[in-house]
Amino acid sequence: MQRLINDMSSDMSNTDMHGGLMEAEDWRVYHERMKETAPLTIHYPLCGGGEECISACPFGEEIWEVVPMRVSLFGLGYKVRLRPYMAHPEKCRKCYICVEACPTGALTPVDRPVRHPAFVFIYNALKLPFKKRYGVKFVFRREHVEKFKRNNWPKG
Repeated sequence: MQRLINDMSSDMSNTDMHGGLMEAEDWRVYHERMKETAPLTIHYPLCGGGEECISACPFGEEIWEVVPMRVSLFGLGYKVRLRPYMAHPEKCRKCYICVEACPTGALTPVDRPVRHPAFVFIYNALKLPFKKRYGVKFVFRREHVEKFKRNNWPKG
């Protein structure tokens, strides 16, 4: 994972006029791959990139990867950002702890896709203080804030 981040930083010179890597795929490609192969899917425009899902997953590093993709952040600023992707769905135990840990509601079981992104975002933002399993302390831990910053605004 660290290699991917280093590669992303070194490749920033190979950017298009919108500040994104030319070879990065659109978020819909990853979304469709997960829909076809994984028990979960991510509506990437809602994903903040804090990697709470990976941290919460008992098998996080074995299942998830962080990949560059072209996506907006909550509907704003369409550019290349780092986002979690379930690279090894066959290792998922379907405990859905990662779904509970997702602060934005972007991560859902494949049979319950996000239908109204704005509503999902507002609903999840309002319920953050009341999350029972992880609570605000989990969601706003320094490591997740740093990952959010790194995955959305890499140093160039």
